[in-house]
Amino acid sequence: MRFRKISYLVLLLTAFILLSGCSSSNTSTPIENEKAPQTSTAEAQPSIRIGWQDSGYPSPFAFKSSGPGGYLRNSFLFDTLTWKDGTGVIPWLANSWKVSEDGLRYTFTLEQDVKWHDGTALSADDVVFTYEYVKEHPFPWTGDISQIKSVSKTGDSTVEFQLNNKYAPFLSDLVGIVPIIPKHVWEKVSEPISYRDPSALVGTGPFTLKQYDEKSGQYWFSANDNYFKGSVNVKDVAYMDAKNKVLSLQKNEINAASTLNYREAEQLQKEGFHVMKSEPAGSAVRVVFNHSHPQLKDKRLRQALAYALDRTEMASKIVGGTPIPGSGGIIPPDSPWYNDRVKTYEYNTAKAEQMLDELGYRKDGNGVRQDLKLSLIVSSTSKEAQMMKEMLKKVGIELNIQQVDGATFTSAMGENKYDMALTGHIGLSGDPDFLRLWFLGKASNSFAARGSLFDHQQFQQLALEQLQELDTAKRKEIVGEMQMILSEELPTLVLYHRPFYFLYKAAEFDRWFNTYGGIADGIPLWDNKAAFIDAKK
Repeated sequence: MRFRKISYLVLLLTAFILLSGCSSSNTSTPIENEKAPQTSTAEAQPSIRIGWQDSGYPSPFAFKSSGPGGYLRNSFLFDTLTWKDGTGVIPWLANSWKVSEDGLRYTFTLEQDVKWHDGTALSADDVVFTYEYVKEHPFPWTGDISQIKSVSKTGDSTVEFQLNNKYAPFLSDLVGIVPIIPKHVWEKVSEPISYRDPSALVGTGPFTLKQYDEKSGQYWFSANDNYFKGSVNVKDVAYMDAKNKVLSLQKNEINAASTLNYREAEQLQKEGFHVMKSEPAGSAVRVVFNHSHPQLKDKRLRQALAYALDRTEMASKIVGGTPIPGSGGIIPPDSPWYNDRVKTYEYNTAKAEQMLDELGYRKDGNGVRQDLKLSLIVSSTSKEAQMMKEMLKKVGIELNIQQVDGATFTSAMGENKYDMALTGHIGLSGDPDFLRLWFLGKASNSFAARGSLFDHQQFQQLALEQLQELDTAKRKEIVGEMQMILSEELPTLVLYHRPFYFLYKAAEFDRWFNTYGGIADGIPLWDNKAAFIDAKK
């Protein structure tokens, strides 16, 4: 089946989150501000209704960090200095920038006549304040803020960033992620996570928030008619709680949604819906190994497990479509950063048996390797875990599956009280610095951060080298070496990469596109606000 591809940018969701929380509040919160611009976009323009779930209060500090929905909702209200479209990093609040020869100083020139939603003018002071504030009150989705040495105002509309070291993903993973917040609001706020005044949602973005229902997790955004980048081409965008997205699409309760299920996408395409596939895949289901485990600390056992798991069959049966078994080097095969020389560990039970025998794990009369008892913790019912159990049984390994609640799962990972853990998350389609963030314990994505520390001197050295290499070709070589080490050492085993499928009615809105490298630090979804902007000429 061939899905239609569109070269515009994207905007939607359905992020896959193994642990998703629901708000306990029963209040519907209208967001009103007397100074906010009135939306008078023509009634004939389309309204977008997207299937989603609650991602928390969409201020820059209060949304849920366990998945991308909160960041994406927040980006509708707040802008960053740079952004991404279908080709890569583009100017946004900053219309241009200069980089010093040593790569340590970036000077940004801001757009003119940008207004906050309350009518106050954006200034260079707001930018300086933002970065000072997030150092004290961390923004839950930012990159490595420690790379910034200082931020200073050099003119009414110019700001200078001084870095501690050269930082290759600076434009995409720092100034392209951190939302600029108004100084006149936040300088008075000492507890940003709990701040719920309507002014907490005053940004410069293309939308204002008309209503957020915490009980249902529904959002209603209205167009900002005074948006500096151009006209907003829809009247409003609503995120609706759709537990059965296929049925909700068929009943016209929503006109767009995303899914990880190929069969659902195939079904709805036959019914006349348009389908887009995320490129690169950007999401993965993986096994995290406890390297302190007396047996799993031996990479040969981890490799034997990889050979024993038919990951192609797993992806095919669970997701459907064209399976993408996990890359040994973590980065998806359809990424421009992928190293095609990494070990793949194709399904080979004979190889797995041989390695297990060589490690001394002999079978008893019942074909069970008595000296090898492994457990796998999961935070929800998992088809992958059940398939792993059956596949490992074929080579004599009895796998004990332990299903625990989210809090217990998090605690076990943080305290190293597990053998193996099954997790899944997005973020693999962005800048390859995510490998450093994951394996050096600096990831902001809570799913990626768990259990990912990798004590390997050469890898850690390469991770720092790629960070400071501004030549793309040279950096790609370094990242390629990192992937080779990961595929040899297998600190984690990606079972499969999973693409998202975006389902929508083209007659109602047809401006969606894949963001190059994923939104922010690699979100492979379509909630790109640029899809809703008719840029000024």
